[in-house]
Amino acid sequence: MVRILLAGIPVEFDNRFPELAALCRGFETEQPPELFIRVSDRELEQERSQQTFAFSDGYLETVCCYRKAALALLDRDIFVMHGSVVELDGAGYAFLAPSGVGKTTQTRLWQRHFGSRLRVINGDKPLIRMVHDGASVRFLAYGTPWRGKEGLGCNAAAELKAIFFLNRSSVPSVEPASQEQKVDLLFRQLLMPAQPERMLRLLTMADGLVSTVPFYMLHCDMTERSVLCAYQAAAAHGIPETDKMRG
Repeated sequence: MVRILLAGIPVEFDNRFPELAALCRGFETEQPPELFIRVSDRELEQERSQQTFAFSDGYLETVCCYRKAALALLDRDIFVMHGSVVELDGAGYAFLAPSGVGKTTQTRLWQRHFGSRLRVINGDKPLIRMVHDGASVRFLAYGTPWRGKEGLGCNAAAELKAIFFLNRSSVPSVEPASQEQKVDLLFRQLLMPAQPERMLRLLTMADGLVSTVPFYMLHCDMTERSVLCAYQAAAAHGIPETDKMRG
């Protein structure tokens, strides 16, 4: 068995293969589990039938485990989002785009530009937790063991301060996303549950995210000009002076 923290929730996996334990190193916890996850033979075979390549049972189990855990965590106001999240000076920034558009490239560019001031929270599938502060809400992005083939990420969390939808451009620029763009592009990057009650919770959280966190369209190239474009746009919308770009 493997017991880890996912977005602050202790989750125990009744795994049958060693791949999950190896994947989850660094996230273990001794806290009593609140969720129990086990993948059945039927679920494993269903996952196999959806894959293009012949993956091992151990790998398929890790995929199924995260999906089952992520769906169960919806009941605790936590959802998974396909994207990359970095933390800079305490503020979290997310990059969302279809596979192959450039999330990892932008993450690497931010690493190169900001150096030790920046850390990657999760390079592929962070968990996002909605936290209530009285009448207001905020959204925390958490690192998980499931962080993409590049393995970018850590066991940490950051409050989301801006979200960027990426598309390729030879001339970097940034603009606020329209309401239609926010809803359309965000929902393409969410794991959708089949259960109506969980779908309602996800819709409520997504509405809160759209209403709380600034969203931008980032037309980016493969240079650090895109980094400056994005960061300066976010800094102009209320990031504390101490968090703004230095030097």
